[in-house]
Amino acid sequence: MINTATAEFVYRLPGNSPSTRPGAHSSSSRGAGMNFVSHAKLTDQPDPRRLDLRASISNIQKDWLVRINKQRAAIMVSSIVDVSPSMRFGSQQNKLQVAAEFLQALGFSAGGLGDSVSLVPFDSVKREDLTMPTRFGRGIGQTMSEMILSSKPTSDAGASVDALARCVESIAGKTSLTFIVSDFHWPLEKLDRILEPLSGSLVVPLVIWDRAEITPPEGNRLLSVRQMAGKGSRHLWLTPSVRRQWIDNVSDRQQEIADVFSSKDVKPFWITNGFDAELLSRYFMETRV
Repeated sequence: MINTATAEFVYRLPGNSPSTRPGAHSSSSRGAGMNFVSHAKLTDQPDPRRLDLRASISNIQKDWLVRINKQRAAIMVSSIVDVSPSMRFGSQQNKLQVAAEFLQALGFSAGGLGDSVSLVPFDSVKREDLTMPTRFGRGIGQTMSEMILSSKPTSDAGASVDALARCVESIAGKTSLTFIVSDFHWPLEKLDRILEPLSGSLVVPLVIWDRAEITPPEGNRLLSVRQMAGKGSRHLWLTPSVRRQWIDNVSDRQQEIADVFSSKDVKPFWITNGFDAELLSRYFMETRV
């Protein structure tokens, strides 16, 4: 289940949007915006509505001058979402449900800014059956959430980095903001090369982990562990040394993910206790100034 109360977060790009569609983001296009750029002669830009009387009176050549502004523009936002078996694990709420809450908030937030949103899921393959092309509207988030929550894995295998590559290729050159939503429980060796086609897009990795997988239970006990991607289970005796190794492995993996993205000047957004729209807004304010 996802929250009925739709959250909303604030995002922005560090540069200008290349789009000419009116929206809420900075743009390099000139038009009916509020950001003043320069003056031009009325004969060159025949729009009396933008006539600047004060500047015209002060003009040495006695030309009638109009104000030239930059218009604000919309952007395309893409969400690449991992729907593999490992995303269906969770103690209170599984990770796919957390991803669904994010998608619901994304649709509501993007719709309020006039931005378009697309959904490109993957597991062991690129999920064409769940892919949603670019759409506008605040209700898009609800549709995306329902699509991934009702999905079934294509196999018991985990997420494939090659499937992620195909998702990236399908949106490369089209999107200005790309969210990659996953637990990243798959090999990361080729991830930096896979992200290269998104060099013109702001990439935001949302790393979703459940507390049950990163924090070992208290006490010495026999723990039954089931593998999400694949078959079989094993028993693990939780001694103090095993518990320390568990914590160290989690820390090492977290650092490994951070290092891969830092090579692209990207900072992951970590989710370990459910989706929090306010924290995501703060992430954009702190890292994209």
